[in-house]
Amino acid sequence: MAAQTAPTLYIHANNSVTYAYRKIGPTDHTSVPLLMHIHFRANMDFWDPLLLNSLAQSRTVVIFDQSGVGRSSGTVPSSYQGWADSLLSFADALDLKQFDLLGFSMGGRCVQMVALTRPDRVRTLILAGTDCSAPQDGRERVAPPSEPLKQLASAGPTEIAARDAIRVSFFLPNASGKDAADGYWSRMHERETRGEERNLILLDRNGGSKEQIAASIAWGKTTGSNLSWHRLHELKMPVLVLLGEDDALIPTPWGKHLAERIPGAKVKVYPETGHGFIWQNAEEVANDVNCFIARAVIQGKL
Repeated sequence: MAAQTAPTLYIHANNSVTYAYRKIGPTDHTSVPLLMHIHFRANMDFWDPLLLNSLAQSRTVVIFDQSGVGRSSGTVPSSYQGWADSLLSFADALDLKQFDLLGFSMGGRCVQMVALTRPDRVRTLILAGTDCSAPQDGRERVAPPSEPLKQLASAGPTEIAARDAIRVSFFLPNASGKDAADGYWSRMHERETRGEERNLILLDRNGGSKEQIAASIAWGKTTGSNLSWHRLHELKMPVLVLLGEDDALIPTPWGKHLAERIPGAKVKVYPETGHGFIWQNAEEVANDVNCFIARAVIQGKL
């Protein structure tokens, strides 16, 4: 099933949330699926079909709407541990005993907490365009420029506003960045809606994004619960960290520091890209992820 035609499915979980989700790729119920978590203010309609279909050449891909986001019921958790607990409830509802796990941007923060909470469930972990919680060793992190995040956080409730915010915050301000942004946004409209409304409007502040912002603020503190920095050494599964060379939302050095904290983590940086490298290099990213998982299986690490 291709990303453009996969139907939206629904399942009720033990946390009383009804989750919207889609399955792309082969329907082999014996294989380990790749479960994916999207970025700030986004629902599953923002996943690039080119990335999903390229990933699904080798495995079943599962995308979903987090609690309180998109077509799912419930409310948005205000911590990444809350996001992680919600994702695990969704996986329980699908009876996924084990899965490969990919998180992008804020989704990458969530899946860190999933892997730390239930490492037995996560076969491999892919962290894309993300960071760990704030360092607790006194290290100062250089703050990213404010404008890209402001654009993404303040975009209004229209497709045009979402498109323009993503163009500014995810892609470099040059010709290749503009072409990549236009290509990504065009692919978002390839999906056959099957009678349902396409949802390319970013999550409203009053409808959940303020809780997402609260989770991000807590992540930037050096004390408190629901943090990953001091626990990343616990991750024993194969981990792949993917980064854009010039990320203006979650600075590339922050992502490299994340990788340094995880024993044996593999890192790849995509040149001449920003936060949106995952869309700009969709086929290459998919190939890198598929090869990483396959190599881990062959080497007997799983």
